[in-house]
Amino acid sequence: MKNDFIITKIEQVILVGKEKYKGIKITFSNEIEYNELIFHFSGESTVYFGSEALKIKPNTIRFLPQGTTSRYEVERKEPSECIDVFFKADREISDKAFTIDASKKEYIGTLFKKLFATWIGKGEGYYFESISLLYKIFAQIQKRSYIPNMHYNKIKPAIEEIDKNLLNKQLSSEALASLCGISSSYLKRLFNEKFSVPPKKYIIQKKINYACELLRLKRYTVSEISAMCNFSDVYFFSRQFKEYMGITPTEFIKKYKSSK
Repeated sequence: MKNDFIITKIEQVILVGKEKYKGIKITFSNEIEYNELIFHFSGESTVYFGSEALKIKPNTIRFLPQGTTSRYEVERKEPSECIDVFFKADREISDKAFTIDASKKEYIGTLFKKLFATWIGKGEGYYFESISLLYKIFAQIQKRSYIPNMHYNKIKPAIEEIDKNLLNKQLSSEALASLCGISSSYLKRLFNEKFSVPPKKYIIQKKINYACELLRLKRYTVSEISAMCNFSDVYFFSRQFKEYMGITPTEFIKKYKSSK
């Protein structure tokens, strides 16, 4: 993938739900009008694009280049949900389709969700904010997010503690650092190297990601989801949600419904 292109237009940002397509095999047009950058949140499939056979699983990013291809088919092992960004650039980004494993770059999934929320929210300045978020996504894709195993092992107890107790108790940077036997400042530095955010924001991002899944189920109220995600109160939850997603939880529910 080239790194000197300029995004000239975002045509649309859509959420493709599990119920969108029926059947195991789906055939698409060979004419690809826009570049597509897709984040797959769930499901497994194989995408045949030209001579490429791309394996898709949860937390996979897929890029499709604008132009004509000899073949574009998807064989689904299980239904998936994804966010698809259609855009144009001033030059060719890649002459081939490709995938990126984003399972260790959780921040990218959050950026895709925020981009989708910003786009469908259509608030003041939404278009420029959407382009800014797309640039941020590409910036994260190009970062290696490399951290030596020795350093990763230092924060591994903190990561495991977050995964285990994210929704059960409040987790402070000080407590996580103590668990790892390192200082709070060193913990923050290693988290920034690995995830591009400090521990506090990493925790909030994971909670917001989970909240988005619950909101899409349409089974719970915003207050119930706030409690389920272990936020101190619904007002703090709503503020944090808007900060990360660009719209409030209530607006997200309405926009999600209208986008389907």
